[in-house]
Amino acid sequence: MDKSLHLTRFGHFQFTMEDVSKASDSSLSIDQALMLDVATGNQVAMEKLIDNWKDSVFRFFDRSLHNEADAEDLTQQVFIKIYYSASKYQPKAKFSTYLFTIARNLLIDEINKNNRQQTVSFEDGWTNNQAEEPCGQESEIYEIIEFAMRGMPEFQCTALLLRVQRELSYSEIADVMKVSESRVKTWIHRARLFLKKSLEESELK
Repeated sequence: MDKSLHLTRFGHFQFTMEDVSKASDSSLSIDQALMLDVATGNQVAMEKLIDNWKDSVFRFFDRSLHNEADAEDLTQQVFIKIYYSASKYQPKAKFSTYLFTIARNLLIDEINKNNRQQTVSFEDGWTNNQAEEPCGQESEIYEIIEFAMRGMPEFQCTALLLRVQRELSYSEIADVMKVSESRVKTWIHRARLFLKKSLEESELK
């Protein structure tokens, strides 16, 4: 694989190859097939993966750290890691599981490095998994939720974020976080209870 990878701007790399090979195994998802192409040195396949996932990865970091500069830097790091580890990739799980496992590991490293708790900004969905943009007075609710998330452990924040924002199944979240499915359900349940309590307390003030 050509290791001359260069960042040109957020979410994009400099490439030289022009063709993306077609996957012969129809059982693979498009992203899994692209990842296997990346492993063969196909840099245009890498560009397509970035285009497919850069926005989702950026939102994951931005809503975890509430810092666009850090989110942009970490997003680039995710794709750099994917590129240089492509030769070891095995399509055993959904590509999103593979991708967000890398993202979560980088997120934890960032939190530990800066010795800070993450701040997660949620749209509607912390109780029913339906994400919509807040408007009007609803924005006050989301400000309360965002503030409440500062006191929540990283594992609860991440589990709920993957469930609400990415709509991953409990099983997929368990794969990302390397825990049992029942543990994931417990974390998400406790996170939602914590947020409900925070909202109820705010109404009493």
